[in-house]
Amino acid sequence: MRVLIMHADNPKIHKSVLALKKALEKENVQVDLVSPTTASTAPLSTAPYTLVCVASGFKGWWKPQIPEEIDNLLKRATRLEGKRGGAFVESKLLGSGKALRVLMAHMERQGVIVEDFGTLGGEQEMVSIAKRLRRLA
Repeated sequence: MRVLIMHADNPKIHKSVLALKKALEKENVQVDLVSPTTASTAPLSTAPYTLVCVASGFKGWWKPQIPEEIDNLLKRATRLEGKRGGAFVESKLLGSGKALRVLMAHMERQGVIVEDFGTLGGEQEMVSIAKRLRRLA
């Protein structure tokens, strides 16, 4: 099983994504990480992956907005139609639920079937997310 994790360049999110990658690799899953700085301007093919996850931050709590870099990364990804996916946002006191719905809407516009979602937290939470993602495929 191969998993693609697209994530924002935020240091807090990057730390959580690395913990998720480590937990998924313990579950014998091959993980590739892509961020807006590491991705080139060429289209990103998601064909070899069985699961596509997106981890992002957000701004605002009343009407949260996903960073434009994540939206552009999703638009550059090809062959997303019908892929299983996971949506994750950073954990904040206010707005995480609404931001999660906004991120899921961006993913579903590209054709991803979002089957798992949540907020990014500590090491233990990443282990439980990895187990849930492993069961998806």
